[in-house]
Amino acid sequence: MRPDPRVVFAVLIGICALAAPVIGAEWPAARLGPKQAWEAATDQATQSRFIPMQLIVPGVWDGTRRIDLPTAAGHDAEGTVWTGPQEWRNPHTGQTLTVYDRRRSTRREGSVEQKMTVRTDGAAIGRVYDSRFGGLVCDQEAKFPLGVWKQAEVRTFEYVCQTTRRGQAVELRRTARITIEELDYEYGNVPHSLRFAWRFSDRDTGEVLDHRTYIFAPGSGLTAQSRR
Repeated sequence: MRPDPRVVFAVLIGICALAAPVIGAEWPAARLGPKQAWEAATDQATQSRFIPMQLIVPGVWDGTRRIDLPTAAGHDAEGTVWTGPQEWRNPHTGQTLTVYDRRRSTRREGSVEQKMTVRTDGAAIGRVYDSRFGGLVCDQEAKFPLGVWKQAEVRTFEYVCQTTRRGQAVELRRTARITIEELDYEYGNVPHSLRFAWRFSDRDTGEVLDHRTYIFAPGSGLTAQSRR
């Protein structure tokens, strides 16, 4: 009998919570910025929150509602190394973008290199390059939400990726869907954490290619994830 995926997810979340950084009563303002800034990001009346880049790429946030590009030179709680921002040239269009370099190494996938940039509408940051899948290059992907989002909000983003197969350029039409599950909650003793689901599918066939739950926490960035 296959285990209930909901039970598996609950167990994984519990395990990851034990490894999450403990902030406790003393907020590390020198590392994260004023606690009041993070508290004011959420409007309880409208159940909306401004999600700063400093939640995705851990850094000091002063509460200003703009999408900054804080310097990244370290790894998140899962061991993925972020560096940047830096310039990167799209090999297909020649366009130069400001990106973050994101790398990890796993037994299953080996070394994975990604370039991440903010969408032009500021609603999310997504991959413009992924070393897997023949070297995937995308335009306007949405991976991690940014800016103002509401509790239980669902947004769908359509975009195009390019790759090379058997020496030929191939265009892939993709859809990403982000669902906010917990807009502002305490995870592993860290307040103002965020949990959302991300679903990635083939726009033409409807096939779901990836579906995950992500948890981000101030000071550690990506803290936990689980396949759905």
